[in-house]
Amino acid sequence: MEARLIWGTNADKSPDANHKPLDGELAKKLREMPLKWKNFFEVNRQTFTVNTTNYTTVVLSKKCTIEMKQKEGNNVTVKLYGEGKQVNRVDKPLPKGEVLTIGGDAKDNNAWFITVRPVNTESKSTEPKKDAVIAKPAPAK
Repeated sequence: MEARLIWGTNADKSPDANHKPLDGELAKKLREMPLKWKNFFEVNRQTFTVNTTNYTTVVLSKKCTIEMKQKEGNNVTVKLYGEGKQVNRVDKPLPKGEVLTIGGDAKDNNAWFITVRPVNTESKSTEPKKDAVIAKPAPAK
């Protein structure tokens, strides 16, 4: 799986110089959605594996973490945490080629998005990758 933390804004630049302008298929998909933001920046990208036994925890920033678990078939559960508190939970199918997007407003008319998609970690990608996260299963709940 691959998770990305994305910043949405109408500003031409992100407030953080480390954020990279989002391009490729994901940028195209976000621009085709009825969103009010015209620019998107990648804050972080992590590649990880999921299983049906335990939740896998992926830290995307100091304030943003997800827990993800594979369910029956191609169904997944994604729990989104902001500042240590669960702010959203999504249970839905996530077939290969699809992208699950969870978002929320930020201050100053900006937004953040989490995208999750299945990826084949064996295949070559034309997009740059950050180092894969060493994901540890979350404690059983």
